Amino acid sequence: MSLDYRALSADYAGYHTTPGNRACHAVGIPLIAYAIVAWSRVGTPFPIAALLLPIYFLWDWRVGALMTSFIAVSALVAARVPGWASWAAFLAGWAFQFAGHAVYEKKSPAFAKNLTHLLVGPAWVATKLAGLRAR
Repeated sequence: MSLDYRALSADYAGYHTTPGNRACHAVGIPLIAYAIVAWSRVGTPFPIAALLLPIYFLWDWRVGALMTSFIAVSALVAARVPGWASWAAFLAGWAFQFAGHAVYEKKSPAFAKNLTHLLVGPAWVATKLAGLRAR
């Protein structure tokens, strides 16, 4: 796995060039990531998904901080909402993803070429929503 977040982010961005697809991802990826955090709690407040945080910190400390915040908030929310909500979030998130690529981008998702993009996607969306640029 590459530690060059700038290169990974640039490659990922090449699959997300249209405003419609970026908007779909701004909604869809947080929903999917929330579901994964919710499922990874496994009866404990500490989500197993947090074990991915060192990767994000190796890429960029700001990305690590954003993803830490997202995972913490997601775990707190997941502890207070019914379990079916994570399934609904997951399915809705993927619907947004595929609609973005089919309707707007007309290009396959980035993870079809490089599975690392399954980790890059949440970081890329988080940095965009936070107004940060990859460095």
